[in-house]
Amino acid sequence: MKFQKLALLFLGLLLMIVVTRIKIVFLKSESVSFRVCMQVYNLRPEKGDLCAFNFRGRRFVKYMVGVAGDEIRYVGKVIYVGTTKVGEAKKTDLLTPIPEGRIPESYVFVAGTHPDSLDSRYKEFGLVKETDVRGKVFGLVKHKK
Repeated sequence: MKFQKLALLFLGLLLMIVVTRIKIVFLKSESVSFRVCMQVYNLRPEKGDLCAFNFRGRRFVKYMVGVAGDEIRYVGKVIYVGTTKVGEAKKTDLLTPIPEGRIPESYVFVAGTHPDSLDSRYKEFGLVKETDVRGKVFGLVKHKK
C-alpha cells in the first residue's frame, strides 16, 4: 500500500512537470540574488515578478520592472520606471543609458538587482519583446554573500 502511494505521488509530480513545463535554472551571473531558480513556462509573469526571456540566443532571468505604457524617466542619473526606482545607468564607452519615454506596446523593461547588471537600463540591451518572455521564474537558492 505504501509503495502504491509513493508511485502515485511520483506519477503526479511527473505529470505536473510535463503539463506545466517546469525547468530548474542554474544562474552563473549575480545579476539577480538567486543562483538556482524554477522556470514555469505556462505561467505568465507580471510586473514585479522574475521572468525568463531570450536575448541574442541566450536565456536570461531578470525582474519585470515595467510594462507597456509605463514611463521611463531620470532623476539625476537614477532611472525610474513608473514609480519604481531601478538604479543608476552608468555611461561608458560600451554602454549608453536608455532614453526617457514610454514603454511601447508588446515590450517590457527588465532589470537585475546587481548595480552592474546588463539590462533594459541600457540601449545596447534594450526593452524585451513580450514574445521573447519564456515564463515566470521562482527563486529557490540565493547566492552566497
